[in-house]
Amino acid sequence: MGTGWWIVASIAVMIAALGAFVAVRARRKSAAGINTAMSVRAAQVSRLAGKVLLRKAWLRMRMVVATRKRRRALREAHQLKTAEEAAAVMGNMKGVFMKLGQIVSFANDALPEAAKQALQGLQNDAPPMSWSVARGVIEGALGADLGRHFARVDETPLASASIGQVHRARLLDGAEVVLKIQYPGVDTAIENDLKLTGGLAAMVGGLYPNSDARAIVGELRERMLDEVDYLKEARNQALFHRLWDGHPLIRVPRVYPELTRKKVLVQQFVRGLGYYDFLDASTSAERTRAVYVLNDFVFDSLHRFHVFNGDPHPGNYLFHEDGGISFLDFGCIRFFDAGFIHELQSFNRAIAGQDRDAFDEAMHRLKLILPGKPYDRDFCWEFFQYHAAPFALDREFPFTDEYLAEARAVMNPVKLRKLNLPPELVFFNRITFGLNAIFQQLGASANWHRLYRRYLFPAEEVPPSLAAHGVPLPGKFMTAAPQPVTRDKL
Repeated sequence: MGTGWWIVASIAVMIAALGAFVAVRARRKSAAGINTAMSVRAAQVSRLAGKVLLRKAWLRMRMVVATRKRRRALREAHQLKTAEEAAAVMGNMKGVFMKLGQIVSFANDALPEAAKQALQGLQNDAPPMSWSVARGVIEGALGADLGRHFARVDETPLASASIGQVHRARLLDGAEVVLKIQYPGVDTAIENDLKLTGGLAAMVGGLYPNSDARAIVGELRERMLDEVDYLKEARNQALFHRLWDGHPLIRVPRVYPELTRKKVLVQQFVRGLGYYDFLDASTSAERTRAVYVLNDFVFDSLHRFHVFNGDPHPGNYLFHEDGGISFLDFGCIRFFDAGFIHELQSFNRAIAGQDRDAFDEAMHRLKLILPGKPYDRDFCWEFFQYHAAPFALDREFPFTDEYLAEARAVMNPVKLRKLNLPPELVFFNRITFGLNAIFQQLGASANWHRLYRRYLFPAEEVPPSLAAHGVPLPGKFMTAAPQPVTRDKL
């Protein structure tokens, strides 16, 4: 007990020192109230980590004398308090750390419900900047008073997130739009956050000795830096609008390039329910329809068009009364090389066909095992059975709590040391695990094997899941033939 108290006291002193440092440097904030200095952001994260360690040490000491029933209550109270503090810190920091909070808020089934709800606000409700600051960003970007371009701009934001906030407005011609306005200083904050992850390559290398750690960190850097340039995002969104224009249920709002700048993006206003409101209000049939809309958008984008939006958290969806879904936020997309998609399909065909030899060959072609490294054939086969479970067998497969919980054991860092994670698969896994969590919450259950044959065997011309379940689609959305787009087609 004496040693425990000494540890608690030491952590408390560290937290106090970091708090004093942050307070002294707090004056160096941007107009949006964001501390952009790398030293301050590092101290904020370290202070949060210190609080977590302090609370954890205190919890352990209390658990020694607690009953079994009391231990569960203490553990849940600990997780809730930690989630509330993390949400407050990440929400005010914005940038990379808030993005991490958004992912954890819906993908971490290990948290109790109250703790997940404490983090869910990060998906679309971070602390906003004031209207005076937001107006200054708009007028500075457009080089003119608001009245030159807008008949009205609402002062209260519709949502505020990790990089900017959204305000509804009306153009002079009467068109209803929304303005996505970047927080002043968030680009600097993100750049400094990414400098803080300079040691990430060493950490990734320690956890995954067979991985290309520098490439993985480079992937993260490229994706995050893309998100702070709204001109890039507008081009990305315009691409997805073109790809899905005319689909009855998959919708991407149009952008107004003539009013879009690096820190201000103007796009069509669409009305719909947010994800959690949809979960509360929808019927089982409506949720099933939403699953097929999401499935077709995700997998046709990947396998037919070779491009996808890499930020799959639910705050980026709006659900409509007719069953349609509008997809938002295209700041983080990735183009996939046709060769990679071809090899990925070969890899998945080998698993679905139980062809161990073809699986071995695909493992090496995808560089899941680096040259010269040992290949544990049985481990790799069993490992990827989990990832392929939804489509590997010709049967109904439900996305259950148990299936998602199994991911924690499957993705054990010790086990992953036997594998390489090339940058494409890091991005692909982010999409997959995010979609799995959403499918579980929507109660998704289907014969995915039959639906996924659309991507395993394109020549079979298997229809999209919506068409397979009775939704009429225009011919251009029925074909399974690849129509890859590349960055130079933006």
